[in-house]
Amino acid sequence: MQRYIQKKYNVKILDVVTPNSRLGHFTRKAQYKKFFKENQFDVVHINANSPSNCDFAAAAIKTGAKVIYHSHNDNAESFTITESNELLINYVRKLQKRKLARLNVVKVAVSDNAAKWMFEKHENVKIIPNGVDFEKNKFSDIKRLEGRKRLNINPDDKVLIAASRLTKQKNFSKILTISKNAIENEVVQKLVIIGNGSEMQRIQDVIYSFPLTVQQNIHLVGAQNDMQMWYSLGDSLIMPSLYEGLPYSILEAQANGLECFISRAIPEQAIISRELMHFNDINDADEIWVNHIAEYVGKDREREVGYLKAMQSEYSLMKFKNVIESIYSVEY
Repeated sequence: MQRYIQKKYNVKILDVVTPNSRLGHFTRKAQYKKFFKENQFDVVHINANSPSNCDFAAAAIKTGAKVIYHSHNDNAESFTITESNELLINYVRKLQKRKLARLNVVKVAVSDNAAKWMFEKHENVKIIPNGVDFEKNKFSDIKRLEGRKRLNINPDDKVLIAASRLTKQKNFSKILTISKNAIENEVVQKLVIIGNGSEMQRIQDVIYSFPLTVQQNIHLVGAQNDMQMWYSLGDSLIMPSLYEGLPYSILEAQANGLECFISRAIPEQAIISRELMHFNDINDADEIWVNHIAEYVGKDREREVGYLKAMQSEYSLMKFKNVIESIYSVEY
């Protein structure tokens, strides 16, 4: 990917690994100081899920750079959250947010939820919805057949997909129990999970604990490149996330015309086609989710309509580019 970006856009990539341990929180300040002493920038754009990059922002500001702090989520996974360190994490986060609030940065977020999470005072935050290349995600009959043939899925089977990083945030325990119920009750015939992450082994273990009749109807395919094919082979998408900023996969799924069964952690700003977005509480019984899926899955809709609405939305790539350019060009 780095070589592709370098070749296509003629950019220089500085691959700097910062320490991620608890000790790293104390040593990386020196590393940041050294980095900005060796490299001078006019603009530093920090894409972040937490306020932990406040030290990086502070080091950049000292060199005279314009710093854009861009919040992409409404919570953050850090360390290994257990009862013994949860209080410590919360305390550290409060200190980081206070430090970030004192810095002279351009505050940017993908949604209202992401703004509230990151910035103590979020009134002056610029909301920039994620830009998505919808052309790469629109529904394709040809790719639907190609994908189903690859997994030996019948043309008439109802397919539920989960497309995301395999992390605790995405609540795969709920995805798997809902899907098991849906398969056993013939609401859907298949579940396809696309993605990779820290929860991979645990997800596999849960799948292996299911009856064989359920196991053989769940496909765990790992990370994939051609998401147009994977969205197209599905009929609906499930995402009962514990928290979210503004997930790309929800935007892409709507552009593909998929019915989306999601938790209320998904912000209202993620709605492109309201008729495709079906909200449930994460604490609702699996049966409630399954009944909701049964009501809409396989509904006779024109999948291409999702793409047309997406292209007119605020998430179109051209609109995103124009907003970003305006922020970069404003005097600081």
